[in-house]
Amino acid sequence: MEEQSNKGIAITLAVLLGIFLQVLFVFVDSQDTPNKAVVEFAKAYFQLDDEAMAERLCEDAKVVDDVDMIDQHIYLSGQKAKTLGYSLFYMKEKLYHVETRTVSKDNEKAEIRLICEKKAPLQSFFTRRSCKIDETVNVIKEDGRWKVCGIPFSLNEG
Repeated sequence: MEEQSNKGIAITLAVLLGIFLQVLFVFVDSQDTPNKAVVEFAKAYFQLDDEAMAERLCEDAKVVDDVDMIDQHIYLSGQKAKTLGYSLFYMKEKLYHVETRTVSKDNEKAEIRLICEKKAPLQSFFTRRSCKIDETVNVIKEDGRWKVCGIPFSLNEG
């Protein structure tokens, strides 16, 4: 009888520990960090998601010489796809094996090194091609959130 009681206590403790760890992981994941900002921006950039890019791009980098850099990037990507005979969907890419390293950081700015592999799912299915990315990205704290600044991933080239 005592053995069954011990099993019940062990199972109850395991379930409670699991719940506690889930709550802890959710809390940690919800924290805004420079590394998280870089990864979110990079994913949005290569998926051509203008709204998500705008959320993580600093105000100074959004418009350069009266040109909306996000719109220009998406337009140029669309033009490139069109010359290849495809829609914009063909140009979307996903990131794999994403790693970030903090090069430098203080309370208001940081330099984050992003190392990953990008693949266009539709293209890579047939060609198995991928491209390595190893880029250092400048991040600043703006309006209480970390945002990417400068011209990351050759934003001006499309």
